[in-house]
Amino acid sequence: MEKYRLIINSSAESDLKIAADWYASQNAELDLDFIEEIEKSIQRIQQNPQQFAEVRKQIRMSIVKRFPYGIYFYVAGVIINVFAVFHFSRNPKVLRKRITPIIKKK
Repeated sequence: MEKYRLIINSSAESDLKIAADWYASQNAELDLDFIEEIEKSIQRIQQNPQQFAEVRKQIRMSIVKRFPYGIYFYVAGVIINVFAVFHFSRNPKVLRKRITPIIKKK
């Protein structure tokens, strides 16, 4: 089985921080639950990124359990690039703006 290296870019890190801060403002423990579910999803991605469906050309998404978020990523060789942690109610145009340059690079 291939060993993958996972990179979370700055946009995805910002998404995570904003979401965790919001959950912390709702409930003292909820942000920790959110981060735990994100970590579990990332572990699943790193173990076998091909198990997740392509939502666009070579762009895959993992649904975060218990929370309405998707983790969007692409695989380049042995590198998994996470570029968005996106709430499902957000405007999809924002996500498309992140995806378009990635697809054009490939």
